[in-house]
Amino acid sequence: MRILQLNHQFPPFSRQGSELHCLQLTTSLAKTDDVAVFHISDVKNRHPHRLERTAPDGFPVFHCIDGGQFSRLADWSNPFLVEQFQRVLAEWRPDIVHFHNYLSLGDDLPTLALRQGARVVYTLHDYGLICPNHLLLRTDGQLCGKCQPDFFQDCCPENLRTAGGRRPWLRHRVPSLSRWKKFAAQQANPVVRSLLRAFLHVPGWIYGEPATTDIERKRDFFQTHTRRMIQDVDLFIGPSEFLRQKFISCGLPEEKIRFIRYGIRKMAPANSKPSPDGKVRFGFIGAFHSQKGLELLVRAFEGLGERATLHIHGSAFGSPVTESLWKRVQQQAPPGIVFHGPYRNDQLEDILSTIDVVVVPSVWFENSPFTIQEAFGAGCPVITANVGGMAELVRHGVEGLQFQLGDAVDLHHQLQVVIDQPELLLRFRDNLPSLPDLDGQADLVRREYVRLHESRVGDTR
Repeated sequence: MRILQLNHQFPPFSRQGSELHCLQLTTSLAKTDDVAVFHISDVKNRHPHRLERTAPDGFPVFHCIDGGQFSRLADWSNPFLVEQFQRVLAEWRPDIVHFHNYLSLGDDLPTLALRQGARVVYTLHDYGLICPNHLLLRTDGQLCGKCQPDFFQDCCPENLRTAGGRRPWLRHRVPSLSRWKKFAAQQANPVVRSLLRAFLHVPGWIYGEPATTDIERKRDFFQTHTRRMIQDVDLFIGPSEFLRQKFISCGLPEEKIRFIRYGIRKMAPANSKPSPDGKVRFGFIGAFHSQKGLELLVRAFEGLGERATLHIHGSAFGSPVTESLWKRVQQQAPPGIVFHGPYRNDQLEDILSTIDVVVVPSVWFENSPFTIQEAFGAGCPVITANVGGMAELVRHGVEGLQFQLGDAVDLHHQLQVVIDQPELLLRFRDNLPSLPDLDGQADLVRREYVRLHESRVGDTR
């Protein structure tokens, strides 16, 4: 088969969850099939807009450099992106087109793939098809229990952008106002924070406040395109049962979504290096996005520095919003926290060998966190929140401990339990599950490709 994988970004430009998953899946599939990747990773030199062809890992990679002018959350099109995608479809002529993270990709791409004659697969790494925030997390920090086909009701419209309203000719030429508001809110310096918020009243007056402007137009745009994608995609893959059931409750036909757990690369069980000072070593590994709960963990660790250490491994990935969050977290950190900075995926085994228990403090319905599965693969127990795909992977008192989502006091208590009873970690390690490896997961995905490809005969769509 000829397969085309699509993601908004791709290594080496970004190495977050969906990007690494796309790379790993493509690498496994390339052992048996002709596979290529199409992505639009942002680069500093955005002009001229162009399509670059490379093959750093032995398979073709098509990099559409379009300046990031389009987002799935904006109702204007990006003709250059569409033109280049059609060009790649005509050149590569895939039997299967597999979409991953959909940020900055156009809603019409699945339809274009379908018209070319390909079968269309879509892995749901988050909740972006039913939530403009992608996280089922409201702007006030509360979880959204969305479970109706009319899923825009009481929704968060801030991230949706429309060309209507005042000054429509300017709208697509400036950065998202909601993004600027997030940047302002993350500032540690209260004076800077106040000045930025005051300044943002001006663009709010010009373009309209994101939370209150063009609500009906945003609702129609978001639901119309979402329903078209649900219709045009042949198969959705959900890496957790929680996510699968959430999408079914919002109207996705049950027969169109399969549960396939993420695979992880084979890792030797960590030969845990004893702590030189005898303290319990907690670890945070991942991106410094606000929804990952790093601030919550730092607050929960307050007062534990005499008997434990907290090791933070990760990166802000150059984003102004996450960089400001990162600086504030460092300023607020109590004693006992060690900041290690960015890491490569191939360093995980060494990192996990110096950690006794990984903490995943996310404040949203995580789908199926790679960090939890990688920790398990290295023989490391996990403390995480009691909702979503996190609770699905970590049972309280079995593979680790759960805490009440968003509750720093309860998280502090669970950290204290491990400090007081470190022997629990031995029991948790014995209970860790065996997870599918990368080739095993790719084989399950490929079986779905084959089934779809063979069902092409007699299809009248």
